[in-house]
Amino acid sequence: MKAKLLKFCVFTLLLVTSIGFTSCEDQDDNAIYSGLIDNTYFGDLYFYYDEYPVESYITFKTSDYAIDEQYYFDNGNRATTLDLRWWVSNGTLYLDYGKYLPMLEIRNIVVGGLYLHGDLYSDGAYVNRIELERER
Repeated sequence: MKAKLLKFCVFTLLLVTSIGFTSCEDQDDNAIYSGLIDNTYFGDLYFYYDEYPVESYITFKTSDYAIDEQYYFDNGNRATTLDLRWWVSNGTLYLDYGKYLPMLEIRNIVVGGLYLHGDLYSDGAYVNRIELERER
């Protein structure tokens, strides 16, 4: 009886472990793209406007064009609206705001459900792990 219980426990442990490891696979670029296009994601990308922190609401319009409407965290008023180019390559989302703002990269990006997760880099320097929420 103990041998059967031990086999069952070992089998269950192996099954749970294999499921855990397979769920950590990287998304391919097409899956990331499909999760972004025609959606708006909002959250903190560590931008400041007039020396105050702002929250970004990025709407991914086409395969290379997006709009970032930024709002002040403290009062919710609109700070500014920025146009940007974007693309996905090798599991990284690139956000190009032009020559006056840093190039942002969200590496190790995962897009699914209501959230976008990844590691934020600004001009190649690590900033923080971020989570953006999809607007409903």
